[in-house]
Parts: sequence; C-alpha cells; structure tokens
Amino acid sequence: MYLEITPEVFASVASELDVVGDPARRLAEVVRETLYLDDRNGFDAHRERFQMWRRHEFGLASTRVKRTSTDLAPPPVVALLAVLVLAAERMGRDANQAAHAYYPRLAEVLNVDEGEAARLKQAFPITETFWRGLNDYLVAHEGRIGLPTADALSFRYVGIPQSQALVRAADRAKLPVFFTRFGLAPGSEVIATDLERLMDVWIGGSPCPVSSNLKNLWGRGAARERIAGVAAVELRLWDGAFRDTSEQSLTASGQVGLCANLRQSFGGRSIEFSFVARVPRATAVSELVVSSAEAKPIVGVIPAAGGRVRPIPGSRFDAASLVGALMELQEPDSGETITRRPRRLVPLRRDELIGALVETDRLQLADDVLLLVKDDSRLLGNVLAVIDQCGIRGDIYRSIASEDAQALPGLPEGWVLIDGVQMLTVPRGVKHVDLHALVPLTTAQLNFAGGLKMPGRIRKFSSLQPPEIRAAVAEAETITITITSVGDEVVERYQWSEQANAMVIPLAGLELEDGDYEVTLQVDDEVLSRPTLRLRSADTPDALTWETCTSLNYEFDWSPTAAISANASLGTANLFVDGVSTIGLRDRPRLDKPVPEGVGWAAKKASSGVVQPVVVLGSADPKSCMVTGKHYIQLPTWHGGKATAKTIQGVCRDCGVVKTSPTRPRWKNVHTPDEAPAELHLAQYTTDVELQAQWDVCLDTVVHVGGGPISALERIAAHVDGTSLFADEFVRALEVAGHIDVRRDDAMAPQEWEANPAYLAETMRNGFLLAGVWSPSMRAVLEREVKAAGGQVTRVAGADSGLSSWYVRGLSGDRLENVTDAMSLPHAVVRDAARRMLAALPPLSELEAAMPDVPIPQHSKATMFSLRDASWQNVPGVGAPGAYRVEQAFRRLSIWVDQGGAISRTARIGSVQLVKHLAGRAAGRPLLGYLSASEALVVPIGADLPGLYGRVAALCSGQLPRSSPRTRSLAYLDVPRDIADGLHSLLAG
Repeated sequence: MYLEITPEVFASVASELDVVGDPARRLAEVVRETLYLDDRNGFDAHRERFQMWRRHEFGLASTRVKRTSTDLAPPPVVALLAVLVLAAERMGRDANQAAHAYYPRLAEVLNVDEGEAARLKQAFPITETFWRGLNDYLVAHEGRIGLPTADALSFRYVGIPQSQALVRAADRAKLPVFFTRFGLAPGSEVIATDLERLMDVWIGGSPCPVSSNLKNLWGRGAARERIAGVAAVELRLWDGAFRDTSEQSLTASGQVGLCANLRQSFGGRSIEFSFVARVPRATAVSELVVSSAEAKPIVGVIPAAGGRVRPIPGSRFDAASLVGALMELQEPDSGETITRRPRRLVPLRRDELIGALVETDRLQLADDVLLLVKDDSRLLGNVLAVIDQCGIRGDIYRSIASEDAQALPGLPEGWVLIDGVQMLTVPRGVKHVDLHALVPLTTAQLNFAGGLKMPGRIRKFSSLQPPEIRAAVAEAETITITITSVGDEVVERYQWSEQANAMVIPLAGLELEDGDYEVTLQVDDEVLSRPTLRLRSADTPDALTWETCTSLNYEFDWSPTAAISANASLGTANLFVDGVSTIGLRDRPRLDKPVPEGVGWAAKKASSGVVQPVVVLGSADPKSCMVTGKHYIQLPTWHGGKATAKTIQGVCRDCGVVKTSPTRPRWKNVHTPDEAPAELHLAQYTTDVELQAQWDVCLDTVVHVGGGPISALERIAAHVDGTSLFADEFVRALEVAGHIDVRRDDAMAPQEWEANPAYLAETMRNGFLLAGVWSPSMRAVLEREVKAAGGQVTRVAGADSGLSSWYVRGLSGDRLENVTDAMSLPHAVVRDAARRMLAALPPLSELEAAMPDVPIPQHSKATMFSLRDASWQNVPGVGAPGAYRVEQAFRRLSIWVDQGGAISRTARIGSVQLVKHLAGRAAGRPLLGYLSASEALVVPIGADLPGLYGRVAALCSGQLPRSSPRTRSLAYLDVPRDIADGLHSLLAG
C-alpha cells in the first residue's frame, strides 16, 4: 500500500468532510497547527500520540488475547505522513529548486519560514519511526488492507516519503513486465543498484514502457536510485501476478515453465515433473489442450498463486517430452496459446507460493537452485567447472546410477540433475550461450533461504525453524551483516564482519524470539540492503485468520455427513464434536458386531496391472539444438544505415536462448591476457542447517494461522513434501489427531479448516493428550503448573520423524481440572474422550444414505477395489457394485456404486478411504481386524478409518496409526476391545 493521495481521493474526502477550497492546502494547514516549530522538537506532539498508540495497540502483542483481536486503530500520524508525501510529489516538477531537494518543498507545503524549516529538518529523523508504525499496522492486518512499502535505503529519512510518490500506480502496475523480461523471480531480494542498471535498459527501450513523467524523472538522473528502490520493494512483494492490462503486459504474462517436486521416502529420493502456466486474458481456466502432442490431450488445471494454473493433482506426464520437447498449451475458450521451448540448462528455483521448484530464466546470487542439464559431457563439464569456481553444489543424479552420479527415479534418461547449487560470485568470461543461465544479472544479493515460510500475504518465517541469511557481493573486500530488532526500541542483536565476498549465517541457533528484525548488508562503508525479517510462531497468531476463518464443528443435528465433514457452526446443535470434545449423546439401540481377530486381507499385494495414464506433451526434433547441441541463432533483418544500438540480439530458433553480440566486431588482441577468473571467498559460520521442515514445526505454524482455505495447509505441508499426495496425508493426519476440523464438499474434497481449542483428552494408558492450539508458551505454563501439582508433561516423538504427541501424566482428572481452571482454560479436560465420541457417531449406512447420488462420471479408465487383496484392479468399466477409481480428464475420482446404482448408473463420490469402507460394509466384511495381544485395531494401508471414526481410534493412544509394510496394514494402538467392537459395529451397520 502506498500513501499516494490522488486528486480523486482528495475530492472524495473533501466532499465527505465539507472542506472548502484546495483540500491538499487545507490538510497542510491543519497539520502545520500540530507542529512545534519555535523552541521544541517539531514532532513532539505526534511522537507522544504515536507512543501512546503503540503501547495501547501493541503493548500486549505477546498474548493470545491481544494478537487475535483485529480491532486495531490506525496510527495517529497518517495525516502528517500524507503531508510529507505531498512535499515529495513536488520534487522535480519545477525549476525553483534542485530536483533532489526535499526540505525546501516541505517548507513550501507547510508554509514555514527559514528558521522553522531548519528546526523541522533537524527533528525530521523521528518520522522514520512513524513510517515504521504504519508498516506495523499493515503487518498486524496480515496484508489484507495493503502491504508495507514505506522503505528507503539511500537518503534514509527523506527517501521514505519519496518512495511513496516517485512511481505512480500506473507505472508500478507495469513493473511485472520488467521483472519478467530480466528473469527476476517473484519475492526476490535484489539491491537497488543492480535494478537501476537493468531499469536503464528497460526504460530506454522503444517504445518507452513507462509514463512520460517517470521517463523524465529517470532521464534527470538524480532520482534513479530511489526509483530503483521502489522497484526493489515491488519485486520483494510481487506474487507473480500481472495487474496491467496493456498489450505489452498481456504478452509478457503468457508463460509456461517446468515445475518439479523432490520427494524423500524410505526408498530414497525421487523427482516428479509437471508444469505451471499463466494464460493471458483467460479468466476461469479449467483445462488446457496440449496442442504440441499428436493426440492433443486435454489436461485439467486448478488455480495457483500469482494468477497461474497447475495440473490437477494426480496428473502424470511423460518426463522426457515435458523436459526435452517443445510444449504448446492452448486455452480452449479464448484460443490463447503459450509455449515452452526446451533448454539444455534449466535452473529450478523454489517458489514459496506454489510450494514447488519452478523454472527460472537464470540463477541469482545466493539462491538455492537445482540445475537440470542435458547429459552432454562437454556441457556438463563446463557447468560443473563454473559452479565449482564460483559457488557450491550438492549431489549429481542421473536416471541410472553411474560412477559420478546417483540414481534418481523420475529423472528422464539423457538428463543430469545437480542439487543444492548456489552461485556466490559472478562468473567471468562465460561465452557459450548455454551457460548464460549461470551468470546472475545481479552483483550483490541478500537472501533469506530455507526455513519455514508461513502462508499469508506478509512474508514471515517460523521462529522455530528460521531461515539462514545468505549474502554474496562480487569483488567485496569486507562484508558486514547486522541483525537489529525493531519495535518500541531499536536494539542491535548480532553482527558479523568478514573479509569475504560471500557469507552464510544460519539463524537456527540464535534463539531469536517472535518479532521483526532489520537485516543490514554493508559492504565496506556502503549499505546495500536492509530487508525486514519477520519471525512468528503459535505464540503470536495471525490476528486476521483467527477471527475471520469459519468456525467449524461436526454438528450431527444439522449435517447428516458430520462424521466425515465438519460444517459451519450454527451454535444451536445438541449433538456435536469440537476437536476432541463431544457434546451430547446419540439415542440409538446398541449395535453388537464384534471385530474379527487378525488381518482379513491378503498380506502380500497381488499384481493389479494398474498403470497410471501418462500424458505425452510432444517429441523432440532430432535436428534441434536439444539433440545436436548446435544453436541456430536468428538475427533481426538489417535494413541498412548506421546502427543505433551497441548490441544486437539473436534468438535460437529451437530453444529461444538469446545471444547478444556487438553491432561492430571487436577484434581480440592476441597480446591481451585472458580475464582473470573470479575468486570466491566464503565465510561459513556453522554447518549446514536442515532446510526441510519438521512435522512439529508445521503444527506450530498451523496454530499460528488458525484456519482458512485448505490451500494454506497445503502451503505448510509443501515445506515437508511438495506433492499433492503428501498434502492430503498431512490434512488427514492433523484431523485424525484432533488438532484441526475440516469441512469437505459433496465430493469429499477438503475446502477449509479451523484449528481446534486447546483440550486435554484422556487416553487409555498414556495420560491426557494435548490436542488443538497449544502454543509453546501455553505448553510451558501448563508444564510449570502440572509440575507444581505433582505431575509432568511428556513429549513422545512421532514415528519416522512424524508428528509428536504431548501428554500430561501423573495427575488425576480432578487435579488436572484444577490446574486448567487456574490457567483460565475451563472445560479443557475431556474425560474418556474416545468412548464419548464413539457414542455420538452414526452407523456407516446412515452416512451412506446422506451422500448425494450423481450420474457415474464419464471416464477413460477405471479400477475397482478388491476386498480380498486390498488393492486396485483394472476393470473394463464401471459395472458391478463396488468401490472404483475413475480417470476423468486426467483427474482421478473415487466413487461408490451400490446395487441400485449399478442398475441406474449412479454413484456416490467420496474419499478413497471412505469408498473402500462402503464396499466392505456392502460385502459384509468391514475392513477392520483386531490383534488382542497388542490391543491394536488394524486396517489395510490406504483404507484409514475416515473422519471421526479414525479420530476415535487415534484418541485411544493419542498417536497416529503406525504402518506395517509386512502385513500391508495400519495399526491404531491401545484400542480396547469394546471400542474396537463399537467401531466395527458402526462400519458394518
């Protein structure tokens, strides 16, 4: 948000307030009356009001009560700041003063004499605190009413109001075209001096892409650095979307690029390739036609961040054609076509908004990227030589293991993947056009890499897993990095200084608490960058999402499908489940169908022959540079006359790579020595930190966010594993554990979620489980009070580094209730939680009857679930009653077809787990077994107990079910016989 008051805004406000005359002049007159310009600090009155405002609005920011209140008054200095911007708008518009002179303009606006102007200038630095308060106000609203833009690197104090006025909204809307042209990734931290060099090329183009006003300001030179500073802020806040609707912007916005996910599993690492696209002028894009493929298949797509689209989860593509062939995608309605040309060297950078690795034009300094390289020995050798000289790298992978590379499933044959690449200085003398992607356009960089980036419009990281600071400055002699906490007081916390041109500083061991920190990059005596690092946790929840997310409960009075999907709470239900607490009791006769002993399905998986359809996107031209390695550079036609530019750009016909050449040949002097290679001096302070997020940190972030659309949970899950399969597992795990409630649509797809209240649920033998929104500080208070009462709080680590469980042990329910009452947590203790919830659940037949019947979806392929083998089997089509998976426009749906549906050709759409249990019930063999010796309730892998049925089983132990590949089963632990029988009766009834 920019404090840019246009004539239209002034006119509207003046009309509303009945202001007569020039509203800008009247505003300045009113503000002038609030200033002390005789013998005191001119801004004393504003400073006192501002400090009172900060103490009142943010004084209790560390408590949940205050942080979850969105009723924040704006800072009482907005009118003053608006006048400061009015003065900045006058700069360069007249010849009375120098174009860069700010204080004389401020004196004119406020109509003060020379002495008053001098005192105002002396007191002016305090205004930086006021601007910071405006930023804090926007941050407290999590960017819903605007993103903080008040920032200035050069001309530190006067530069901030200038940053609000120099570049108008119409020109700011065009900046994404500039970012796209030079391959600058959304959210990048690029210093203003580097952007100034690139903007000079862009603005100097013909036709000029910006307004005449900005062009004139740029031409004068004095404002260039500040204009570039505005562009740097815009790039940092850019989410990849285009706001301008001009033809130039629409042309630049049409893009398609590779997208990849690295998966870490028990069998090792694997990679999965897909694409991410943006179609210009398209509105609601639901499918794209692959016009480059012979069969022209249709790919279903879903919206993604930044106005982009991604293939529907479950889509699979032929990796070789996706990476190595020309790909053309067409939007059927508009006819718009976007193209990706294959490249022999592809940098893949993590896109925090998408939650995956996304193709970028070229590397940036200090960025963590993967390189996909055509397996050409000469090209690969050159790439490795450049990286080893100017950066660092991780492992090398091929599709099949070799002497110099590990095997990576999913990587197409003929390609090499280089992991963990960071360029920390700019390579010199890189001439081959394929290697230009390794040459950063920037000469200095300060990045926040790794860590867990929280969802939301404001860029913030988890304080439990903060990022590391990466600084790289080409040819620097000394780098200094300073971390300063900002708030009521500005306090320097840490400083590092080294004679190096690259530094990597992990923050994980510094124990930085929640708050905002200014990170300053200084090279020699010059400050190059000063970004803000915001750290949050469950102790400082997102105020907006906590109050605006839908309140969800499983209300059986009003929702017949409440056992598997929460609904918006009406507040009038008599029978409902909120987290692990059950209110009310179902009036029904007791069912008695004991669970069978042992495993009732084949422990050894039968071969199903199920092959997921793969989309081929095209084929590589055998004569293209992708195969031959020889580029066909097409140069623009020369029409004679004198050259008007110093360089000429040629484009490869096949891969689109750009080669820049001088318009006049420059003959090399044989006696001229070769350019000295770049030297890398890296100061490494600690060993590498773990960049992949842990489940417990993700849960803390879930508590911080509090609720909202399911996409927020998917972005959190992407820090562990970026695939849609894991995102689904993550959502179901948190729901089963009782930490969140989830609302699903008629197709049982998750739509929104809400974090549950803090409860202590009684388990069978592990004590009382902490479920819901337990922040670290709340847990610490509980631990102190429980210890004083003679008990203890214990953490049990999750299996395979999964979700941990916390318990209160050593106290009776009555004594624990006394503890929670003292903590102002009444009704937090839930006695016999599993049995109370079991008593509220309906039989599966009742749930089935409430699910809507729909015509069997059109499909190209179908598989049917075999109860005997607990696996999917290929079938010619949907015929007999059963659980099916059908492929529809490269989307997979799970459906249940009962006896009547097989005749009427109707089905019920559900989750993959639910339709399996519906099939088991219909066949009289529910997918449950019981192991009496260990009190374990078992189900086949992939047939987890759906919804609240699974929550009941998990509450018995307070832990997620454990998998057993040997028996192909999931085991819910510590489940007493009566609860196992009760669940079996419900799923059979």
